[in-house]
Amino acid sequence: MSQLRELAIEQYAEHYARLNVSLDPHILAGIKELKRMDLQYGSLIAILPQGSKILDLGCGTGYLLYWLSKYGNVIPVGVDSSISQVKLAQNYLPDTDITCEDGLQFLRTNSNSFSGIFCMDVLEHLPTLDACLELLEAIQQALLPGGFFVCRVPNAANLTGGYSRYIDLTHERAFTSLSLLQLLEIAELQNCQTIPIRAGHLSGRIRLALEGFLHKIVFRICGQNSAEKTFTYNICAVGFKK
Repeated sequence: MSQLRELAIEQYAEHYARLNVSLDPHILAGIKELKRMDLQYGSLIAILPQGSKILDLGCGTGYLLYWLSKYGNVIPVGVDSSISQVKLAQNYLPDTDITCEDGLQFLRTNSNSFSGIFCMDVLEHLPTLDACLELLEAIQQALLPGGFFVCRVPNAANLTGGYSRYIDLTHERAFTSLSLLQLLEIAELQNCQTIPIRAGHLSGRIRLALEGFLHKIVFRICGQNSAEKTFTYNICAVGFKK
């Protein structure tokens, strides 16, 4: 790992603070955000049996863990390699199991442990595509049979994809929905599909509709009548272990 990259990861909380209104998950995951996550991921969580362990891989300061804690049937677990972010997460969520460790090593020591694994805004940070595949293979091993894997990455098909790609010195790539599904399928995840980005309020739904309409027009003007259907700032996808 380069010296700059190592320092950037260690001090990531400071950079994260510039991009968000707060580091506190109780503020980040406000009522609208909690509703949005319910709409996007709630159906995956609600059907799980009591005591199911859900891992937030690259948990940051813990906003997803905070949402998971609202579901009484699951046990949230977090891991992140950034010391600064883990310290904040442990402070904000003292009753949640949060570990500071390299995600790949954590997965390899927790085989067949999780009913679901979330990996939000992580794959774009890995140094190579081979590293992405290695992580997904380890995720496969850490999932219980039938378990789900959900990831979110920057969308190169969005008009602001270049901004998303270069907003962070540790970003190495962006994806489209097609290339993200390609990666998940290469890693032998099953029933892979995108999860539409949802909004928890009316103005957000209007904005998403306008965003999609604008991008479809631009793609048509540019002669790109392709299979691409996802134009939101980020892409979410899910796949399942055999």
